[in-house]
Amino acid sequence: MRRPGAVAVAWEIFKKDVLIERRTGEIVATAGVFSIVVGFLASMAFHVSEKTNAATAAGTIWITIFFAATLSFGRIWQREREESALTGLLVAPIPRGSIFVGKALATFGMILVIEIPLVLLCLLLFQIDFSNGFGLLNATQDPLAQATSGAELHVHVEAFVALLIMGTASLSFVGTLFGAMTVRTRARDLVLAIVLFPLLSPVLICGVVGTRKAFELQPFDSYSGFLGLMAMSMAITLTLGIGLFGALVDD
Repeated sequence: MRRPGAVAVAWEIFKKDVLIERRTGEIVATAGVFSIVVGFLASMAFHVSEKTNAATAAGTIWITIFFAATLSFGRIWQREREESALTGLLVAPIPRGSIFVGKALATFGMILVIEIPLVLLCLLLFQIDFSNGFGLLNATQDPLAQATSGAELHVHVEAFVALLIMGTASLSFVGTLFGAMTVRTRARDLVLAIVLFPLLSPVLICGVVGTRKAFELQPFDSYSGFLGLMAMSMAITLTLGIGLFGALVDD
């Protein structure tokens, strides 16, 4: 019988986790409610001015995503502890890297689902309106100027979305890797948080600063470097995750 390929194995693991989450909803529901509550409370506490809102909204989005993701990392691996499911995966003749990629993809998808209502809520409550950039269009009737202003606005929106996607991917890769490492420890939630805080600080910094500048419609060149650093972080964490996962779970 022909063994399934690495991509097929990763896809099956991803589908399995997504199916379990669709039936139970325990991760998305718990972390989703947490993120909505934090976003709402932050908007009530820090609503000051338009400029302050841009900075506070950026911080609220990324800090809430980080803590909501941390809640997810331990739980998605805890499922594999039940009835020795993790042992079954490890003894199966499948690549260790495929297990990691499948779990990371499932985590990535769940965090994205949590992020969508959080981001929309923060944009609403902190009054972050990208369409304000179209105010430039009212100041001139020059079609070329209007096209330029519209194109610049789209750049900020796309940059914000790219930061979210790449940052979420980095969170998922690191969280999946160390979530597997700490799943067998008793104080796994505490250990996981202690490990993740320093490792993911660069991702959070890039995300917060880049998002703030995008919300303030600052020139793209002023924060394009953060997009590059986020892309580099995503590539490094994926490579390290695939390379180190086998050694961590075997130990």
